[in-house]
Amino acid sequence: MPGSGPVCALTGAEKLFDGASVLGPLDLEIRAGEVLGLRGPNGAGKSTLLGLMAGVLRSDRGACVRSAEAQAATAYLPQDLSLYPSLTGLENLKFWGLAWGLPGKAVAARSRWLLERLDLADKGRQRVSAYSGGMQRRLHLATALMVTPRLLLLDEPTVGADAHSADLILDMVEHLRDMGCAVVLVSHREGELERVCGRILTLENGRPVGEAAVP
Repeated sequence: MPGSGPVCALTGAEKLFDGASVLGPLDLEIRAGEVLGLRGPNGAGKSTLLGLMAGVLRSDRGACVRSAEAQAATAYLPQDLSLYPSLTGLENLKFWGLAWGLPGKAVAARSRWLLERLDLADKGRQRVSAYSGGMQRRLHLATALMVTPRLLLLDEPTVGADAHSADLILDMVEHLRDMGCAVVLVSHREGELERVCGRILTLENGRPVGEAAVP
């Protein structure tokens, strides 16, 4: 919970491309039970920052360090859907659960809970190709939550989703926050960051240009 050591800490972290800086230098900490919002125009460096925090990218200068718990349980949800349309919702969750290394009984129990929580319980045996865009966004989030994360990184999780789906996704973010998960959320939808975040960092041309606490 807040007050303990950071789940993820960046110190002078910088990412280069062809010798030019595309992100940073950046000093940033995210703690358990906190939701940090990221705001900025396209190309501002938001997705690059998520990649560093997920361990998908390495900083070229400085450091990005995750706690031991976070290294074992970081969930990174990119904007592009990572679903198999020809499989059912349950089959998609089973695939990702087994990819996490969960035993079969745990996969089944976790899948049922996630489908119920995200209002997909009656759609689990339908092929994903028959899902609406909002339903696919909800299932996409569920795939990242087959193991309860200590650090959850969300890149536009509600993009293209209807209002009901967006509400359910943000409800899940709030639930995870209350359970002590550290969350970093990128969103362009009006009011989303203000609803769930404790503070919002604005990036522009790869550099932080402002940070504000959310009352």
